[in-house]
Amino acid sequence: MGIERRWLTASEAASYLNLNKKSIYRSCHQRKLPHAKVAGIGLRIDKRALDALLERESIGPREYGQRLEGK
Repeated sequence: MGIERRWLTASEAASYLNLNKKSIYRSCHQRKLPHAKVAGIGLRIDKRALDALLERESIGPREYGQRLEGK
């Protein structure tokens, strides 16, 4: 079993939530996704915090992505 990365790029988070990158950036700006801005690197989404949020909401990644999109 490999070690799971904690921090996702916007592209990786978009794939995980079945969204486009623009939606990821918008959701981070609206503070709907746990993230950090890393100097010299850019935006990173905290996968552990995101998974904890999904577990609290009892919802899957794709369903949460749809919720972020307002679908």
